[in-house]
This record gives sequence, C-alpha cells and structure tokens, in this order.
Amino acid sequence: MNSDDQTILSKLDRLSALVFARDPAIVDELWSDLGFRLVGSEQGESAETRDELAVLFENLFSKPIRLSWAWKDRIVTRHGDLAWVCAESQLEIAHADHTERKPYRMVCIFQKGEKGWRWRLFSGSEPAA
Repeated sequence: MNSDDQTILSKLDRLSALVFARDPAIVDELWSDLGFRLVGSEQGESAETRDELAVLFENLFSKPIRLSWAWKDRIVTRHGDLAWVCAESQLEIAHADHTERKPYRMVCIFQKGEKGWRWRLFSGSEPAA
C-alpha cells in the first residue's frame, strides 16, 4: 500500500475517532472548500453546506449514544487527483449499558488538492438483512 492510500484510509479512522468522541472538529475534517456532500444511512442524514453539516453533527452528538466503525474491508481506488473508498464495517452503537453492532457500508470520494486529500463525498448505508 502506498502513502496516498494510507493517508486516505487514515481519514476513515479519524472519522470514527472524532464521531465517537463527539468532537465538533469532525465538521472541519469533512468540510472542503472544493465542496462536500454527506448522505447517511438514516432519513434526514444529509448535508451539502458547512452549516448543514454542523447541525447534522450537533443533532447526532446530542443523542445518548456514541457511534464508531470497526472496519472489515476497505478498498482504495485512485485515478489522478480523485480516490474512492468502498468500505465494509460494523457500525458500533455504544449505549450506556451495551454496544449494538450493525453491518454498515460506506462509499467515500476524496480529491487531492493544495491541502492534500480532502473529503468530497460520504455515503453510508445499513444493508437490509
């Protein structure tokens, strides 16, 4: 695996860590002046402006759960300054007294610019049984 692939995959790890920590820095991590779109797995989980993204995470972080992803398989494909990741994971939903796990799929697009690899798209889904 080359350094660009490692950098891109580390962004998925950082996503998981920031979301679990309920860290508002997730907005700046995901937002890009190139443009960004988030489409989550739940109804209403959609954002395409920085303000919408901030509100989405404020709402998510106000819930009595913490979310993270346990990656099973992550494949990076690159073409020029674009890269996309198809990832399979377990969405870990930490409640006060137990942790629930659900299958989760994610497709992410990144673009390399002056500031390195930046998020352009996060699309997540919880596959039906």
